[in-house]
Amino acid sequence: MDQEQAIRFVDSLYEAWYPQLLRYTRRLLREPGSAEELVQETFLDLYRALLAAQPIQFPKAWTMSVVRRKILHDRRAHPLEDIRDPEALEISAPDWRNDVEVSIDCERVRDHMSLLSNREYEVLTLRLQSMSYSEIGTALGITTNSVKTLLARGLEKLRRSFKGGSHSEAVPNTERKTR
Repeated sequence: MDQEQAIRFVDSLYEAWYPQLLRYTRRLLREPGSAEELVQETFLDLYRALLAAQPIQFPKAWTMSVVRRKILHDRRAHPLEDIRDPEALEISAPDWRNDVEVSIDCERVRDHMSLLSNREYEVLTLRLQSMSYSEIGTALGITTNSVKTLLARGLEKLRRSFKGGSHSEAVPNTERKTR
C-alpha cells in the first residue's frame, strides 16, 4: 500500500472507529485521561504497519489488540488494580444524564457487570460494539471458541444476577487480573 492509500485508509477507519476504540481504551486504563493519546498512537502504528506492508485482516481488531498490548505492558510494569473504570461506563447522551430512572438503571447494570471476570467483561463489551467472534479473538489473542465460551459464561452470569434481583448479595470480581 502506498502512502496516499494508507493515509486514506487510516483516515476512514479513524472517522468510523475512533469513538468506540476510545471508549474501550478508557475502560481498560487506570487513568482514562491518557486514553486519547494512546488511541492516537495506535492509529499511527496502524499507518506505519500499512506502509510496511504488514498484513492486517481485521483492522478494528488489530487496533484493539495494539491498545490492549500497550496497556498490558504498562500493567506488568505497574501491577494491580482492576481494568474496569466505572467512570468509563457513563452514558454519553447528554439528555439521559438528567433522567433519574436511566441513571439508576445504568448503575444497576454496572453493578451486575462487576460480577464478570475481566476477560468475560472484555468479550461482552466488544460483542456489544458489533465485533465478530473472529475480530474479538484477534483483538484479545484467543480462539473463536474461547470467545464463544466466555460470552456464554458472561451472559449466563448476567442472567442469573438479573433474575436474582438484588445484586447486593453477589460479590463483584475486583481481584482478577487479565492474562
